[in-house]
Order: sequence, then structure tokens, then C-alpha cells
Amino acid sequence: MGGGEEPSREEIHDGSTTNQEENTNAQQNVESSPNLPEKPVNAEEDSSKETKKILDEKSNENTEGTNVEQAQPEIADNAQAVSAPVTETTSVVNPSPGPVEAPKPEDTANKDAAHEDQVKFQQNLEYEISIKKEEAERTPLVCISEDIQKLYQEYEQGSDVYRNKIMKLAERHNKIRRCRGDGNCFYRAFGFAWFERILLSNNLTILRTALDSLIATKTLLKSSGYQPLVYDDIYDVVEEQMKAIERGERDDSMLLAIFQTDDISNHIVWYLRVITAAYLKKYRQEYEPFLEFETEMDQYCSKYVEVMDQEADHIHVIALTKALNVPVEIAYMSGSDTMEQVNFHEFYPDNEPTGGNIILKPLVLLYRPGHYDILYRKE
Repeated sequence: MGGGEEPSREEIHDGSTTNQEENTNAQQNVESSPNLPEKPVNAEEDSSKETKKILDEKSNENTEGTNVEQAQPEIADNAQAVSAPVTETTSVVNPSPGPVEAPKPEDTANKDAAHEDQVKFQQNLEYEISIKKEEAERTPLVCISEDIQKLYQEYEQGSDVYRNKIMKLAERHNKIRRCRGDGNCFYRAFGFAWFERILLSNNLTILRTALDSLIATKTLLKSSGYQPLVYDDIYDVVEEQMKAIERGERDDSMLLAIFQTDDISNHIVWYLRVITAAYLKKYRQEYEPFLEFETEMDQYCSKYVEVMDQEADHIHVIALTKALNVPVEIAYMSGSDTMEQVNFHEFYPDNEPTGGNIILKPLVLLYRPGHYDILYRKE
């Protein structure tokens, strides 16, 4: 056996064994016998074609780097190839996912534009809120009363419609008391006007009626699902201010000072908000149809009524008026030129006393878009 190499165990047709010759081209490990005539040229071409076919098939199966030895049929066990051993690696080809469609340029542009608009809107909103907050903080929670001509002067360089309406308003009203425009202006104006009306009435019956209405709100809150732990302390603050009037410990200047004090003033505002929410919840079937976007009443109250700095809506006025049995008239002064007169809306409780019973005169508020102040009628 030449070169000490182990002969191939493949037998040729005449029973003799052949030496395996090493080929340097793509036909490595092709066996031949020295006793047989040399293969014709066309046989070599056929073998080359067959080898190329096998290589192409292997290439199509994503197997790269294979040589001719790997293309040959598998030999019997214990056979050793003459050429250098080749290590085959088997790779698992995961099925490729479907093609991912790239976003269209117009879609990307629209998203970018929408995001930019949202950022600008948020920035403008925050700036507007900061400006309003700065302006509001320069205004007391409740101001001293002033002549209604001060209101007229605000519009001297502005709308003729407003000036004409203020002149009409001045025919029956002579003073205005401003409240800070912080989103709590309705409740603060209502609260101050209510306490002031009780104080200036010098009437014990009016005072006791107001106290009874205030005490009854605790039952209203409890029946609407509020826990006493939530409102008891705040209620005590409000009740104490009412009882201080009864004891003669308050005058108009002291009352103003109390409503200009953040803690006490905001406690009163918050309690009025909770009374309003409790009434709306108790009579939800009556008021839920007026809510927008089919909002549930509990959700509406927690978002728009109980929270400080949220502006009051029409149903808030109705609910608070009925919960405390306090009549209110609101002058709605808009910039519309369709009406020369100021339109008054009256909100009276259902159980308004009649006949000879003494009743509280209506509180009078002035509403301009987004804001409430207190009006005083001529005596």
C-alpha cells in the first residue's frame, strides 16, 4: 500500500483494490484502479457535472464552505478520508418573519407635527395658567366693596356693549365686591355674601335658620357616602364662624379679614364644594342627564366639584342653592350685542318659605365669562 495510507474498502468490478488518490481540484477523493483503463474525458466531465450539481444543491440549502468530500456518498463505517478532516456544522435556520413595512414619510411627518402641536399647546396652557396665577395672587381672596363705576372704568377702552350693560346694571346696583379669579370665585363669593347677609340682617331668626341649614348638611353628606372623618374638622371651622356671629363677635371688617385668610377662607370654600357634590350625588337621577359625555355622577363630582380651583357650572349653583336653602340671583353679563339688558337668572330653593315668614333676601352675584363677583343692590 503506497504511502502507508489505508486503502479504500470500495471494490471495483474485477475484485482488485485501488489506491485512493488525492485530487487538488473540486474532484477530491475520486477513486480509481491502476489495473483499469483511464476514464474517458466525457466520464470526467460527467463526474464534474455531477459534483457541481451536488454543490449547487448544497448551496441552495444555505450550507457554505463544503468541499467535494462532503458531496461524495457516505462510505462504510471506519473509513478514513485521505484529505484533511472537515468539520460539518449544522445550523438551524429560523423561519424569517414577514417583511416589515417601513413607515410612510407622510405618516411620520403627521406624527411629528401632532406631537409638536401637543407640546406647544401644553406650553401655552402652562404659561396662561402661570399668568393667571400671578395676577390672581395680586388680588385678595375677597376685596373691599367699591363703586360700580369702577367696573365701568375697566371697559372705557374696550367694548361698547359692556359699557352699555354696566350702565343698565348701575340703575339698580351701586357696589361691587371682587373675588380672586382662582377657580373658586363662585363658592367664595357665595360664602362671603351668605355670611355677610346673615351678619347685616341683625335678625336672630335668619341666623338660626342658617345654622339649621348648615347642621342639616352633615346628614346630607353622610347619606351621600361621605365619611365623617373627611368633613368633621372642616365643618367645625364653618360652624364656628356662624356661631361667632350669633355671639356678636363679628363685624363686617372682621368678616372680611376672615375671608381674606387662606386657611379659614379655603376651608369654607371646600365645605361648600362638598355640600354641592353631596346634593348632586343624592339626586343624581335628576342631574346626570345634564352631564357631558355620559359621565357618571361620582366621577364628575370627584373631578369637577370637590377639587379646589375648578370653576363652577350651572348645576353647581342649583345644587348649592337647594342644599342650603339660600336664594341667589346672578346677573349674566356677556359681550353679546343681541341684548342691551343684563340677563338675570334666579335660583330659589324648593322649600322657600312663603307668607309672613321672614326669608333671606337673595344673594346677588355678577357673572362675566369665567368669573363671579358680588353685587349690591340699592336700598
